[in-house]
Amino acid sequence: MAIACFFFFIAVALNILLPRYWHNIPEIVKHLLLLFSAIMCVHLIEYAYLWWEIFGHIQSILKETLQATHRLIDDNRSSLEKSLQTTNRLIGSATTCGLTNIYCSRKDVKGDIYNAIENAEKRVWLLGVTFSENVHLDELLPTLNEKIATGVDTKILLLDVFQSAAVSRTFLESPASEIEKIINTDRARTLSSDDPLFHQRLYSDFSHTFDRLRNYPTVGPAVRFYAHHPACWMMIVDNTAHFQPYTFGRSANQHSSNLCIGAGMPVFKFQMQPNGKPFEILEDHFLKLWLTSNMDLFHIEARIADRNRIVKEIFDTHASWFRHVSESLHLPKGNTPFTIDRRKFPRQTWVWSQPPLNVCLHDRKTTIRAAICNCSCEGMSLKLEATNLPLNEGQIIALQGTSPDEPPAANFMAGHFLGKKRFVVRQIVNGLQPVVGLQMVPTGEEYND
Repeated sequence: MAIACFFFFIAVALNILLPRYWHNIPEIVKHLLLLFSAIMCVHLIEYAYLWWEIFGHIQSILKETLQATHRLIDDNRSSLEKSLQTTNRLIGSATTCGLTNIYCSRKDVKGDIYNAIENAEKRVWLLGVTFSENVHLDELLPTLNEKIATGVDTKILLLDVFQSAAVSRTFLESPASEIEKIINTDRARTLSSDDPLFHQRLYSDFSHTFDRLRNYPTVGPAVRFYAHHPACWMMIVDNTAHFQPYTFGRSANQHSSNLCIGAGMPVFKFQMQPNGKPFEILEDHFLKLWLTSNMDLFHIEARIADRNRIVKEIFDTHASWFRHVSESLHLPKGNTPFTIDRRKFPRQTWVWSQPPLNVCLHDRKTTIRAAICNCSCEGMSLKLEATNLPLNEGQIIALQGTSPDEPPAANFMAGHFLGKKRFVVRQIVNGLQPVVGLQMVPTGEEYND
């Protein structure tokens, strides 16, 4: 159409201009120019009509499409309005809280964090175990060294691995076979180099970080080791905070080779605001951890030298609880963890000295000396001194004895059971010293004595 327009205007121009400058123009030329102009005009009309038809079809197609779209919008208007309202509320709440971004994982925030630390002007506060999951302290140390030299307020909080909280985290991040080795190790005879606890990832990451920090004497004074449970992984750089909450949970899709519990949740980015509570809370959280942590590289090196005694003391104090944690986290094959609680009431091992206790049979004459193995709110397990037991499952017995005066916890528990009149034998395990499981008979419940 553009070419036809061009030739049409050329023909018209020649028709007008040639007679003015060529006075003896032949008639044949005039006729040819006129004919050519007419042909181009016809072409233009034809193209115009063709495009008019095309635009008409396009218009009708668009009308049909828009009608369907309008119908769809009308049909879903209420849900769209609700969705927009929800989105607006979320955006409004995020703005009020100072939340400026959410990252699906620590891997996604790595570049943002490295850039923020590189451009830090006032402060760099770091809170994490050893910064070994995606964001690596190794890679940050040269930059941190430069920032400290220029006067940037730098604080680094790392985990003191010689604490019971660190041991329980190791259990969560280790396979069942390794946990079993850790619990069953005789630390009175085992050298620290042979202790399986010190071959797990948590301690290896800690040890590696400690060695690296000794190569940066300028960074050393900016490091403390916390004994609390930190509750989060966090970085505060100038007026921006990156926060990732810790949980004991783990996704079913998490690869079995990496059992780290620290990097599962999304990372939230908060900006300081005049009334932005989240940033202030995170800032205060970090400062409280920093001020209440009194372990630096010097003190932690002393604990490393004494690690065998410290860990032995931890396991001596918390042995029964560690065993309970291991059994709860790793049930035998065929059982699904956390689907049901295997007992109505939790049980605990008896850790105090044994009170004088006798099992009294229904004839009130036969008594058997017994020691408490463990107990719960409604029952207990007893180890009996007699080998030939006149006992059967379902039989009713009574307990005789006195409660110890000290400690008060033992006095309370023993008094609780001695104050009950009757127990039913639920289980008997024969051995060198038979063990019986007893359950209280609820008041008013009938049993065949």
